[in-house]
Amino acid sequence: MSTILIGFASHHGQTQKVAVRLGEHLRELGHEVELANLADGLTETPSPEEYDVVVLGSRIEVGRYAPSLAAYVRDHRAALGEVPTALFTVSMAAVSTDRGPDPEGYLAKICRELGWEPTRRMAIAGGLKYRAYGFVTRFVMKMISRRTGRTTDTSKNHEFTDWNTVRRFADDIAALCPRDDLAVSRV
Repeated sequence: MSTILIGFASHHGQTQKVAVRLGEHLRELGHEVELANLADGLTETPSPEEYDVVVLGSRIEVGRYAPSLAAYVRDHRAALGEVPTALFTVSMAAVSTDRGPDPEGYLAKICRELGWEPTRRMAIAGGLKYRAYGFVTRFVMKMISRRTGRTTDTSKNHEFTDWNTVRRFADDIAALCPRDDLAVSRV
């Protein structure tokens, strides 16, 4: 059994939902998982040294990843280089599977700007939380959705996350874990 940290930065809840599902599947596989909200700012975030694998996830809004994710990577860059890591983004750009594994290049941008290359990375489709948005955000998201051919029905929220993709990503993360007979015991 390995210990896995899943740190996430969510705004409207979809990135957190993905992090929770990743954690659930990894627990089913026998791993110990800790979730950490990198964006809450109220608690000290765990250090990567305490874990066998570190997974970080960020929402993408207006083409940008969460500043709290950037701060975590900058604060712990050396330690992140010592353990297997995974990065996931949650955005509407990932809804179109025909645009490759990194639509809009968000994953590459994060890695380039932060000088960090995770062991695994995945772009995951998000959702349109029209009912949670304020008037301006709802209007902007509706215009973007219209331009990209997605739903403009603002009377309800829409989820585009492919949970089978999330499960496969959890399996990829589990493959990063040291085998029990090779795992280093922690003091």
